[in-house]
Amino acid sequence: MAMAGKKLVLVALLAMVAMCAAKEYQVEWKLPAAENTYSAFQQKPFNVGDTLKFTYMQEMHNVVEVGSEEDYNQCTMTKPLSPEFADGNTSMKLSKAGVHYYICSIPTHCADGMKLKVQAVDHQHHG
Repeated sequence: MAMAGKKLVLVALLAMVAMCAAKEYQVEWKLPAAENTYSAFQQKPFNVGDTLKFTYMQEMHNVVEVGSEEDYNQCTMTKPLSPEFADGNTSMKLSKAGVHYYICSIPTHCADGMKLKVQAVDHQHHG
């Protein structure tokens, strides 16, 4: 009987780990991008450890994580948190809780709507 109880606990633990497993989300990074193109992502709470996979045309676009809402709003890179990735298939891991800001730094692209803001939450520290 004790053995069956231990197995049940293990199965429940594995199920919890699976539910918390990091997910990958596809972001089709392109123009034209209306102001609300990426709004579905902004409504959704992401978890620390999740990955955003930006797919876009090489040599036409890039993706860079900027470090402030001001940079995001003004389409500037005074505080970049990543290089300007331009491989056409860029994975960006949400490594910490808080708001993450992404822009295309090609002139006029961000202003034309190629920018994304997401919120990441850390479920490990909730208790």
